[in-house]
Order: sequence, then C-alpha cells, then structure tokens
Amino acid sequence: MNNFFKSIFKLKVLPLFLLFSIFIIFITQGLDIYFEHNPSEDEELFTYIFIFFLFTITILFLIINHLQKVINTIDKSYKELKIKDKERLMPYEFALNNSVDAIYWFTLDAKIIYINDAACEMLGYTKEELIGHPLEKFEPNFNRQTAIEIMHKIKNTPNWFLETTQRRKNGEVFPVEVSGHGFEYMNNKYICAFGRDISQRIENRNKITNMNIALQKSLDEKEILLKEIHHRVKNNMEIISSLLAMQLRRARDDEVKYILKQSKSRIGTMALVHEFLYLGENLAHINLKNYIKRLIEDIKELYISNNTKLDVDLNIDQLIFSTNRCIQIGMLIHELSVNSLKHAFKESRNNLLCIHIRNYDNNIYMTIRDNGEGIQNIKSLYRTDSIGMQLIHSIVEDQLDGTIEFRNNRGLECNIIFPNEEEEEEL
Repeated sequence: MNNFFKSIFKLKVLPLFLLFSIFIIFITQGLDIYFEHNPSEDEELFTYIFIFFLFTITILFLIINHLQKVINTIDKSYKELKIKDKERLMPYEFALNNSVDAIYWFTLDAKIIYINDAACEMLGYTKEELIGHPLEKFEPNFNRQTAIEIMHKIKNTPNWFLETTQRRKNGEVFPVEVSGHGFEYMNNKYICAFGRDISQRIENRNKITNMNIALQKSLDEKEILLKEIHHRVKNNMEIISSLLAMQLRRARDDEVKYILKQSKSRIGTMALVHEFLYLGENLAHINLKNYIKRLIEDIKELYISNNTKLDVDLNIDQLIFSTNRCIQIGMLIHELSVNSLKHAFKESRNNLLCIHIRNYDNNIYMTIRDNGEGIQNIKSLYRTDSIGMQLIHSIVEDQLDGTIEFRNNRGLECNIIFPNEEEEEEL
C-alpha cells in the first residue's frame, strides 16, 4: 500500500493527480452554482455521490497506471531475460545446428518439436515444414500408431538403436542409422533422436561383400586346383611305386629286393602326405598324429609278415605341421621303424615299437624305441655308409636344425630334439 501512495507522488503521476483535483473542484463549484439557481431536496446527496464517483475514477486511474508500469517493468525484465537466455544457449544451439548428425526432438505422440540444420539438409525440408508434423512425414516405415509405439519403446530402452530408411522431400528413400534416448524437461517427457545417412556405408559394405564373394570364389577355385595338384602328385608317386613293385617282383637278389622295397616305402611316405592334403580341409597343414598312425599302418602292411606280432605304442601330442615338416618327420619315423623291423623284431616273440612325440618349451622331443637286443657299437650309427642312416642325420641336423642321440634302453632308442617353430621357407 505504501508503494501505491509513493507512486502518486512520482513526477509523472503528480501532474495528472493535480489536474483531476482541479477538475473535481471545478465540477463541485459548478454544482453549487447549479443548485443555487435550481434548489432541490437531494442536492447534498447528489453532490456526495458525484464526488465519490469522481474520486473512485481517480483511484482506478492511478491503480491502472501503476499496473501498467508494473507490466512494462515485467515485460522489460522478461525481454532482458530472454536475451540473456538466448546468449547463454547460443553455444548449444550452434553445436546442435552444426552437428554432422541429424538431431530430432519428438513428443511422445511422435510430433517433431525441434530439428537441426543437418536434419533439414539431409531430408530436404525447412524447419518450418517439419516442426509440428508427425514422424511418418519422412519415415515411410511407420504409421501413426507404430510411430507412437516406437517413441515409448525408445523412452524405455537405454541406448536404443535401429537401421531403417527415411524419405526425402523429393521422394528419394535412403538408409539411415538412428539412435534415441528419452529425457524429461519441465515435467514433460520427450525423445531425442540422432540420425546419420549411411548410404555410403551400405555401398561400401556391399562392395566389400561382393569382393569377399569374389575372393571366396577364387579361393575355392584355387583350393580345388591345389587338391587336384596334390592328387596328381600322389598318383604320380603311386605310379613310381608301382613301377618299383614290378621291378621288385622280377628281382632275384635279396639285397636288390630290399633296396626296391625301401624305395617304394619311402615314396609311399611322401605320397601319403599329399593324400592327407587333398582329402583334408586344410591344404597347407596336416595333423601329425593322424598322419603317423596311417604311416605306421602302411609300413606294417609292407614289412610285417602274418607270423610276426607287433604292438605299436603311439603317444603323440596334438601337433599341426606344414607339408615339408610332415614329410621330414615321416621320413625319420619311416627309416627308424624300418630299421627296427629289419634288425630288432622276430617272429618268435612279442615285438614292441614305441613312438613318442611331445611339444615342450618350444621344442619337439621325439623318441622312437624298439624292444630288440639293441646294438653293441652305438657309435657306428653316427658314422655309417647306410643310405637310411645318412638320410636320418641329414634331415635332423641340416633340415630340422636339431640333435639326435642313440642309446640302448631295453632295445635301441633314438631321441631327436628340434625347434617347434618352422622356418619361413618351410611354411
């Protein structure tokens, strides 16, 4: 109330107040003159009513004037606050409008309330053409019902994500990647979505897919070709083996027969590698354990008579080796096994051949042992004219870069150690 009376005495209100006061005095004097010439019983009552009426009008005028000033002050403060908010939000608005991704804000009924410049550029619309319109204006995969449903799904799903399509103003449909999040502002819930045109990504993905298909086709063709090569190599070796078998049947000298049999067996050892390659899924590497099991069966079939009983103790770790490495190990096992079959095993007793191969500390430890009588002069095995023993030393020392040791251990035992890692030229 004090503020009200203070406003009366402000410079801008005081002249008006004085003017109304003079006006009231003037009217009062006029009424007195009128009632002097026109006497009436209600003269005093009428005067008071008129004065009250004028006073009321004056008070209302002052109140309205004061309220007008208050409204002007509030309006001015609002405009200043709006300017400050605009300045404060300018960096955020700049960031939103200059974002590479399209940004949309929706109400829960899938109506657009904000869209940035990137979205307008991507869709070909102006902001005025989109704000207030429903999602399905540019999203052909939704109708009114499903658009509302997807808004609620985004609101209830953290890190919601979808690959879909959108439609430009010119009718062109293009693929987009959309992520969405729900948020609340001033007790109202909204959806903020980010969209990115992935046309180039899809094009690159299709190119990569087509390239992979072409590469796979080429790889399949090469795989077939390699299998055919291994098959032909194996067949050629079998032809050579058959020729040796023919010579073996015609030979009369036992020493010649043994040499031919050994040659045939050695060729079979190498041919078996190629057989594993063209029959297997891997054209570069072979499971050593499976290869040796088959190799021992072939050696037994060629060298062991029906009257000779032989047990084979195979203890081999799971090892995968290249073609060259398998041929090297196969040749070693072949020569040492054939040596045991020739010198250690007899028809009159139970014969045992042990083949143990372990992978330990980046080295391969290979042990081949028979249960024969052993050999008295072990050193003779290190300097011999035998082709088989020369072949063993050459493979171990020159090709595998390993060491070899012979000893008597309830029969003749051979221990070979070489690095597990193959050299690049072996692979």
